[in-house]
Amino acid sequence: MKVSWRVMTTKSDAEPWWFFEGWQKDIVHEWTYHSKDEAMKKYQAEVKRLSALYPNSKAKRLNAIAFWNPEEIFFCEACDDDLQVYHGLIIFENDRPMDMDELDLKKIGAQIEWV
Repeated sequence: MKVSWRVMTTKSDAEPWWFFEGWQKDIVHEWTYHSKDEAMKKYQAEVKRLSALYPNSKAKRLNAIAFWNPEEIFFCEACDDDLQVYHGLIIFENDRPMDMDELDLKKIGAQIEWV
């Protein structure tokens, strides 16, 4: 079986680790790689880019990180409330969130709040 990795950025009112039905519509950019090292380099570059753009970040797992600016909200008419906009970063291996370990985290080198 041929292994592939996908790095994706999303924009949504949900953090990127919530794979609600239809979550794929929130994908803003997607890159596909056939090398884990190349995928990790892109993931690391996106962590740095998004960290520079948004003052807040958190992650529930190593493979999905949410970035946001507290002032970037939108009004949800259906729920009659303001919702936070999250810019997500996700890495998949063979169409599933990639299992990552402490070594992968060190390669990323990010200061992320874990939830």
